[in-house]
Amino acid sequence: MRPKRIAICATKVPFARGGAEILVESLQRELIQRGFETDLISLPFKWHPHSEIIKGALAWRLLDLTESNGQKIDMVIATKFPSYTVKHPNKVVWLIHQFRQAYELYGTPYSDLTNTPEDRRIRDMIHSADARTLGEARRIFTIAQNTTNRLARYNHLHGEPLYHPPKLDGLYHNEQYGDYVFSIGRLNKMKRVALLIEAMRHTRTGVRCLIAGSGREREPLQKMIEKMGLGHRVTLLGYVDDKHQVELYANCMAVFYAPYDEDYGYVTLEAFKSRKPVITASDSGGVLEFVEHERTGYVCASDAPRQIAARIDHLYAHRELCKSMGEAGCEKVKGITWDVVISKLTEGLR
Repeated sequence: MRPKRIAICATKVPFARGGAEILVESLQRELIQRGFETDLISLPFKWHPHSEIIKGALAWRLLDLTESNGQKIDMVIATKFPSYTVKHPNKVVWLIHQFRQAYELYGTPYSDLTNTPEDRRIRDMIHSADARTLGEARRIFTIAQNTTNRLARYNHLHGEPLYHPPKLDGLYHNEQYGDYVFSIGRLNKMKRVALLIEAMRHTRTGVRCLIAGSGREREPLQKMIEKMGLGHRVTLLGYVDDKHQVELYANCMAVFYAPYDEDYGYVTLEAFKSRKPVITASDSGGVLEFVEHERTGYVCASDAPRQIAARIDHLYAHRELCKSMGEAGCEKVKGITWDVVISKLTEGLR
């Protein structure tokens, strides 16, 4: 019997790489390791001008992925918008997220869809297309409860959360609880790294801060550090490779990760697998599915850098608390495995 053929559908912003790209690459690798013939189908995506959003959805809709070279494609696994608009009789969706600017981000500083008639029309078209094409799926999974909640709220569709481990699962470890708080991720406004830098201005201990990642906010953040006179305590590391990333987690005292309404967030799991507590914000979305206040970390107000500073100082002065919180976090995520993910996604296919 030939192996079952699965096409993973993913959108890609050219020259950008983040959690979504890591997820689909990891999914392909795990499927192949379990005997499935798997290919990754990726189309470029852009949202400027806004008419391109609808074109991108239409491009996926026009694809025929039922067969290739006369051989049946047994399943498609669609991920984020607009890949799930693809048609297939055995479509399973593992939803990373929808086009968030048309949903919960609409009307916030994080969306460039405005209240003009044209933008409202595009938003309504996205909502309509999502309801129809997601509703076609044989089954909908999501990467986190936060994504499931949005799907129910806006589209009245049910999705089952299906958590997956981070890319370097098995390599994360703990060496010590050092003298720095660590942050990693794309440097954009939604990740709110500026909140950490502002908090560092109010710390009273000798704690340092190391920030890894690249993005459009790097220059403004560097200027902010210099303006506040924090150059000797806060360092922007830029891009770090996998080995260095693991080492930074292993030797920090705690991890700061407070994005706005995150879908899932690998950083939380990476920190916990390194046995480190996480400092986050009360509106950080999927992060709150794992961070329990005063048990696995701290949940602070998103507009309270002094409160965050106090928590950082407290952990700096009580490293045994870093250890106990980190151990509790590690215990919380130990059951997240690829075996569970693949079994759920391919149920009934073998």
